Amino acid sequence: MRTSFLSLRAFIGSPSRRLAFAAVGLLAGAGLPRPGLAQEAKSRPVGFLMQTIPAGQTRSFSVPFDAGISTQNNALGRLTAVGPATVDCAGAQWVPGAFSLPAAPYFVRLTSGVQAGRVFAITSTSNTATRLFLDTEGVDLTTLGLEVGVAGAVFEIIPGDTLATFFGAGAAGQEPVVQGAAAPAAADLVQVWNGSVWQRYYFNTVWRRWALDTDTLTDAARDTVVLRPDRGLMITRRADTPLDLAVVGRVLAVPQRAMHLRTENGRTFLATMQTGDVTLGTLAMQRADRTPGWRASADPAQADLLAVWSGAVWFTFYYNDQLGHWQRVGEPAGNRDDFLIAAGTPVWIQRRAAAIGVAERTVVFPPAGG
Repeated sequence: MRTSFLSLRAFIGSPSRRLAFAAVGLLAGAGLPRPGLAQEAKSRPVGFLMQTIPAGQTRSFSVPFDAGISTQNNALGRLTAVGPATVDCAGAQWVPGAFSLPAAPYFVRLTSGVQAGRVFAITSTSNTATRLFLDTEGVDLTTLGLEVGVAGAVFEIIPGDTLATFFGAGAAGQEPVVQGAAAPAAADLVQVWNGSVWQRYYFNTVWRRWALDTDTLTDAARDTVVLRPDRGLMITRRADTPLDLAVVGRVLAVPQRAMHLRTENGRTFLATMQTGDVTLGTLAMQRADRTPGWRASADPAQADLLAVWSGAVWFTFYYNDQLGHWQRVGEPAGNRDDFLIAAGTPVWIQRRAAAIGVAERTVVFPPAGG
């Protein structure tokens, strides 16, 4: 098990992940781990955030914290070489294949240099003693200007999660915290945006595994579906009680740097890594240093869009460059710069024009907590 769980029954510690499920009263007495790891030159603050999915409702969800650095050898280092989809750290002496198991995913987080804040998934191509193979989402790493050598960009290797490690695998002592069922209509749903449609997963209590809502008995288990730390989820609670999710981890030390879809009108559901509530005006996605090439317009049909789930509908906003503020689509007027986005809430980013290069796909959120 890669995830830490807080429940009414027990607290089970894990060195690798930052998630806990808790009742509010239990959280208050459980205490938090102290910041700092032996490998880190500078400690990072640790915090927690409670998020609740009410009974019978759907909520957006993301984790605004990083996992702890992997306990495996040399999980913090500097880049010494970069290929189109690989990074090297000479002398790392990693165990070959240790970071490449589908059931136990890992990510590389860059914490210094021109791409600080970006995170890449390590693929199932077996890592070597000095090389990691990354899912770059179509980006050639050699075009990013990554620093290598003695002054190379600093990186961390952090554990990721799958549906099974995040929500429970159904094995002894690892019952899912979500409500499972024999059919998706009666189960809690975990919805993952794949770039074009929602993939809806649930825990099948007959098959004892995670499944897509369209799966049959002969389909493969979905337990190892990876949950990216830089993406949001939608969770539908079918049980008659609310689901309290308490996420625990390290506050990001640099602004969150993410990528959106390259295609015209493509939508990406991004985690902002904001550990406190933040306003649209503070996010300031229209700024060139936040989202290069953001299209502002007095006409929402021509403007890039940012959307937030209200709990019932999507609130969609655009930046009106004539009035110089954020405005909600469908409202004839009104300054929405002070619209508050709750901590841990992911946002849709929809760009009207197709991205041309790497810079045009970049989204940089403010430092954690605004």
